[in-house]
Amino acid sequence: MNIIDRIAQRRMEYTLRQAYGQNAPIERGTNGSLFIKSDAAPVPAWKVDGKSDFDKFIRRYGMSATDSEGNEVKYTMASRGSVEASKNVTMITPIYTDKGGRRWLIIQEEARPIDIARRGQEARVLAFPAGIIGDEEAFKSESALSSAVRELSEETGLTAKKVESLSPIVMLDGKKSITPIMTSPGLTDESTFFFKAIIDSIKPSQKAVTDGGVTRGWHFVPLKHIMKWFKSISEFGKIPSGQTLSAISLLLKRTKI
Repeated sequence: MNIIDRIAQRRMEYTLRQAYGQNAPIERGTNGSLFIKSDAAPVPAWKVDGKSDFDKFIRRYGMSATDSEGNEVKYTMASRGSVEASKNVTMITPIYTDKGGRRWLIIQEEARPIDIARRGQEARVLAFPAGIIGDEEAFKSESALSSAVRELSEETGLTAKKVESLSPIVMLDGKKSITPIMTSPGLTDESTFFFKAIIDSIKPSQKAVTDGGVTRGWHFVPLKHIMKWFKSISEFGKIPSGQTLSAISLLLKRTKI
C-alpha cells in the first residue's frame, strides 16, 4: 500500500471516529480498507436438519414435459414467494465520497445460517444491502427502486442522497427498460435489480440486522482497490456473494476509477 493510500485510510479512520467515538472498534484492513464491528448478539451455531417446510418466501415447483422421443422428464425449481413481485429482489451499493475525493464502498460482513452450517461458525459472506420486493403486505405494491431504498435504511440505517440503476438496459416493445439479472437460472426464478446509492452520512447503524443472518460489521473499501481487496480478504474465509460480484461488475462498467 503506497503512501497516498495510507493517508486516505487514516483520514477515513479519523472521519469514522468522529462519527462513532474515539474508542470505536475500527480495524485497518488490506488495500486501504477499514472495518468496524457491529454490536449484534453472538452468532448461533446453525446446523442442517434436513428438508425444511416451505413458507411465503420460498415455493417449490415440480414441472414435467415430454422430450422429442416421447419420454416424460421432470424438474424441480424453487420460487421466491407466492406473488409475482416477490420473485425479484433488489441490491443497493452504498458509496461515500470523502473530502479528498476518494470514493468508498460500504460492504456488510454477514453471518448466514446456511454458510455457518456448511463452513463453520466463523464463515462470513460479504454483501451489499438487499431484500425481496413486496415481501410484506405493507410493501406489496412497491417498486424495485423503493425496495432498494427501504432495504438500505433497514439494514444499515443509511439514507440515500441519490440513487441510480445499475441493472442492464434492454429494448422491450421499442422502449428502453431496465431488466433484473437471474440469480441462479437452474435453481430458481429469482432475479435481482441492482442500484447505486450516493450517501452523505458515513455512520451505519451498528444495531442493524440483515434478514436471514446477522451483520457482524461493515467494511469501508476504496473503490479503486475493490478487486484487490476481495482477493486478499478471501484468504481469511470471507467470501463475496454472487450478487455482490454482479453489483461490482455493473458498477465498474459504469464508473471511472
